Amino acid sequence: MKGILINAFDETVKEVVMTGNYKEIYTLVECSTFDCADIDEDNTLYVDDEGLLKETNRYFSIYGRDYAGNGLIIGNNDEGESIDSTLTVEQVKDMISFLPEGYKKEPFFSFHEL
Repeated sequence: MKGILINAFDETVKEVVMTGNYKEIYTLVECSTFDCADIDEDNTLYVDDEGLLKETNRYFSIYGRDYAGNGLIIGNNDEGESIDSTLTVEQVKDMISFLPEGYKKEPFFSFHEL
């Protein structure tokens, strides 16, 4: 399966080949827990769920949202299964920006009444 790896530390974007085992996400993103954000209806971004809590980190922005640490984009189908990303490395490079070294975003939590 083809994924797109965003390395915020060396500011690179490259294609990676995966077997489809979700445990590869931990290794590629370099995290112990991950979170997901939909990029579009066909692609999901996986990021370090604890990225904002780390003292030393680098950030990237995609569609105006900032993410801490590395990111991995994988495609998904109508059944919710992971598949090849429909995006190319060049498309991802055009949609992201790397934030400057020293940039820090503080974690923010809020509760909403149901």
